[in-house]
Amino acid sequence: MQTFLNLNSSDNEIIYSLENDLVIQSLENRIEYLIIYGPNKSGRTTLAKKFSINHNINLIDNVPKDLNFNKETYLDLNTLPTQDENFFHFLQFFISNNIPLTIFTSENSIENLSNDFYLPDVVSRLKQFNLCKIQNPTKDLLFKLINKYLSLKSIIVSEQIITEVINHIERTYLSAFEAAKTINHLLYENNHNINLSLIRKHYEQL
Repeated sequence: MQTFLNLNSSDNEIIYSLENDLVIQSLENRIEYLIIYGPNKSGRTTLAKKFSINHNINLIDNVPKDLNFNKETYLDLNTLPTQDENFFHFLQFFISNNIPLTIFTSENSIENLSNDFYLPDVVSRLKQFNLCKIQNPTKDLLFKLINKYLSLKSIIVSEQIITEVINHIERTYLSAFEAAKTINHLLYENNHNINLSLIRKHYEQL
């Protein structure tokens, strides 16, 4: 779906796909209280940056103690502060003042959403939010992601090379990023020459 860790290059482009379609719709519809979560490297930060600019929304990456917000806000935080009383007050501030809040976070932060890991008051407030998950990539999206990561480094390889790599990796966003790094490495180690046999040999040795 999106291409969010890049190979040391700035990039804010979003790849639209079925995997992030519901997330995009939710952001476009400006749902009042929303949690967007997904796998590592799935593009949460890119989405937060892109839509905050498009809709003139506050974007923060921490939970401040000074609660002086007066308009819609995005919180981009990979790990939610599960036992922090200040986080409860932060959530309560937005809810009690009817100020829209969208939280971008990791799968673990949401899948561990229980009183065993979170303060009960935090859990009760988070349960007032709509949940929207970024799904793991399909083969088609993996191809687009790998191709994009390579393009960020001005690397061009044949479609057959990318397709062969996909046959050897997991269907995750992190795998797509690592696959692009592998192709880059193999090109460097082999004088910019790469073929299907080289790809197969590399993955067979892992």
